[in-house]
Amino acid sequence: MLYLCATAEKMSSPFELRVRGRSGHAAMPSIADNALVKAAPLVARLGELSVEPQLIPEVEGFFEALLGEVPAASEALARARAVAPLAGELVEPLLGMTVAPTKAHASDKRNVIPALCTITVDIRLLPGQTPEEAERVLRACLGEGEYELVNTERFGGTRSEIGGALWDAVQSFVESEEPGASAAPLCVAGFTDSHWMREAFGTVAYGFFPSRAMDPETAARLIHSANERVPVADLELGVRWLRHAAQAVCA
Repeated sequence: MLYLCATAEKMSSPFELRVRGRSGHAAMPSIADNALVKAAPLVARLGELSVEPQLIPEVEGFFEALLGEVPAASEALARARAVAPLAGELVEPLLGMTVAPTKAHASDKRNVIPALCTITVDIRLLPGQTPEEAERVLRACLGEGEYELVNTERFGGTRSEIGGALWDAVQSFVESEEPGASAAPLCVAGFTDSHWMREAFGTVAYGFFPSRAMDPETAARLIHSANERVPVADLELGVRWLRHAAQAVCA
């Protein structure tokens, strides 16, 4: 049994892909230059983008706890999936930056051909990666062309050291609650408010609220979903952890 402790998080660094054309009446499409049509092949390229896998320390620690060894980056996803589908789902977004076109805006009127099409591209970067690196990857994928690529924000992408008093508290709690179980570090595929504390004060911040009453796959699929919930038994387990952390670190 593994209890996952998030010691790092990816950076949220979305981009806007802007493609320009020339507007016109939709009844006479040949007089215009449809920005939406021009954007379509670029969106398709982004949807097919894949990056070279790499292993960050948090994923290495996860594999060490899961398998007793750290596989090569090229084998990591297959090794995780061989253990359990959920392990593969956890690891896949942590092997590199992820790219997902999520929003498109063009014409506000059915009968107007758009002169501008804006595509929102959700980008999540590994700790240590920068939006500038992401932009180079995106431009290499899109190739030469008439488009603009603008980074609109950058939040998160921080980590805390695996070790020290708080990590010891996590391990001792897991061992006391479930002998034979172990704690494993991991990186959050999204981002949390922990980055504000790390950046402002150098705080060691972990994401750890243990659970075992609900099936892990069910719990993972309920995040931000309909009927998201926490079993009372897991709420009680989490409260015991918070008491244990305060006593172990502050006593």
